[in-house]
Amino acid sequence: MATPSRKPQPRTFVYRSGTRIAGTVVACDATGGGDLLFLSNALALRGAGPRAARVRASRCQVLTTAETLVLMGEAGERLRPRALTIAYGRPFGLGSLRVELVPAGTLPGAAALSCEDGERRVFYAGAARLGTGGRGAAPGEVRAASALCIDATFGHPRFRFLSREDAEDRARLFARDARDAGCAPVLLATPLGPAQDLACALVAAGWQVRAHRAVLEAAAAYRRAGVAVPPMARFAGKLARAEVLLWPPIDRGAGLIRRLGDVRVGWVSGGAADADAVAAMKVDTAIPYSHHADFEGLMAYVKATGAHEVAVKNGFPEELVMALRARGHDAYAVGPPRQIDLFAAEA
Repeated sequence: MATPSRKPQPRTFVYRSGTRIAGTVVACDATGGGDLLFLSNALALRGAGPRAARVRASRCQVLTTAETLVLMGEAGERLRPRALTIAYGRPFGLGSLRVELVPAGTLPGAAALSCEDGERRVFYAGAARLGTGGRGAAPGEVRAASALCIDATFGHPRFRFLSREDAEDRARLFARDARDAGCAPVLLATPLGPAQDLACALVAAGWQVRAHRAVLEAAAAYRRAGVAVPPMARFAGKLARAEVLLWPPIDRGAGLIRRLGDVRVGWVSGGAADADAVAAMKVDTAIPYSHHADFEGLMAYVKATGAHEVAVKNGFPEELVMALRARGHDAYAVGPPRQIDLFAAEA
């Protein structure tokens, strides 16, 4: 007699204009699809500042932190009239749900969402990590959950990152060696994220920092969010001996850099752990560092939640799903197929 096949278990996380928590009105890092849209960080909609994607639904409420709205710039100001800004660790009721924002450990104000509905505990992490993250970010925490959704931007085993301290040491050494060789030091780093870490480390070491407009705008947003970052000057085409240039990776081929003459270029990014990406960037030094968790960091994060069901999104979902299933998790990918964005998704 044939054994009856088991019905697949219903998934906690489904995709519709973003990630939704099934059976609730909550959509996470979405441009629509729910009465309540949770926005986990300033880069969650895959755009920084005024370039951030617009939330389409006009009547929905947006749940986020005050710092995230500030870092989003003009896009955050557009959302403010319908934003519910909550501090970390202050649970509140939403119908039958008990909802709490938890530090995600990446950008200032970045948060994960904990939802409890009776015995069901759901945790939407998005881009998150345990422990100390980027400058101005509260250390990442977790809550116990039966179901978890996490970002897999660096969900491949080849991604292993330096600590922030080691990355800053490498950046300072790179700048010194470039100067001693008579070359202009240029460091490529995401403006809303690692670039601000580097600016602080370089200024503390006696360097004067010049920067791309996008880096300066991100620094101004950090200050408005209450995070201290040092003064930087706009790049005007030349670097003095004691100056280092911070530049966004997406503008690696800009003519202003080529006109500097003898330069050495370093890339500070999670993508710098990928040999093919490093070759494509054509840099002299690769420093693998990101505000995101690396592969082992993702695995540790999942373990800390105790979740059996794990949804993964973005980046390398298939590789992370395979690794999680090997450890006994009910893991699956959620969302449309997409490739990793090594230049923009660096928070």
